[in-house]
Amino acid sequence: MEQFGDWKNNIQSLRQEFLNNSPYPHIVLDNFFNEEFANKLVESFPEKTDEWVTYWNPIEKKYALNKFDKNIMYANLFNVLQSSEFVEYMKSLTSIPNLEADPYLHGAGVHMHPNGGKLDMHLDYSIHPITKKERRLNLIVYLNKDWKESYGGDIQLWDKEFKVAEKTIFPIFNRAMLFQTNNISYHGMPHMIRCPEDNSRKSIAIYYVSDPTSSDNIRYKAHFRPLPSQEVNEQLRQLYTIRNTQTLTQDILREVYPNWETDGKGYW
Repeated sequence: MEQFGDWKNNIQSLRQEFLNNSPYPHIVLDNFFNEEFANKLVESFPEKTDEWVTYWNPIEKKYALNKFDKNIMYANLFNVLQSSEFVEYMKSLTSIPNLEADPYLHGAGVHMHPNGGKLDMHLDYSIHPITKKERRLNLIVYLNKDWKESYGGDIQLWDKEFKVAEKTIFPIFNRAMLFQTNNISYHGMPHMIRCPEDNSRKSIAIYYVSDPTSSDNIRYKAHFRPLPSQEVNEQLRQLYTIRNTQTLTQDILREVYPNWETDGKGYW
């Protein structure tokens, strides 16, 4: 585990912080990788190609990639993050004893939010579509050098009543955000990024699962919701409902909300 920073030597104290943090168990780990390794990840971050999956609608505007057969650096990275040794670190830090890696990297991999990118507040899917395991833990690592506050891109953690953002975490270089996924773990990046066109918010994401813990915690897709201050018309309301069960395709957007791109009122 030479790729990682000093946090791996302080698991006991970090566990208490993780478990006691509000609004739900989470922790921020700065200097997650050692500096040399983190710099190499920035240098070899995958180029945007047709292999990337595009999400571009009023609810989420981002690009994602989870296949790394052409990028040895990232293939090796995810092998490490899915290794039994690293999973043991995650078990110890979170007190979740039966964690497993997801070999499919479903929804994980690398994410890129360009200028105008966003991700509305949501609860993650709880049941993996292939393995039927329950998603228990999210690990996100940011790879943004010289990222300015004016660009935005903070991840927000909202209270369980969904009234206020209890935490906002800035996506600085080599910072990791680790949090438990459950029925109250609302998180997202609901305000549009305002960065130069030749820049983007880059991150690594990986999720850990276990056997299902409860029949009350069933979501096969992420459940998104608007900010309390946001005006929601009927077309947008339909999109939120559809997104609970399927990805929003361009055909769906044309049918339900054809003028969405000019109707954002600052929310997209």
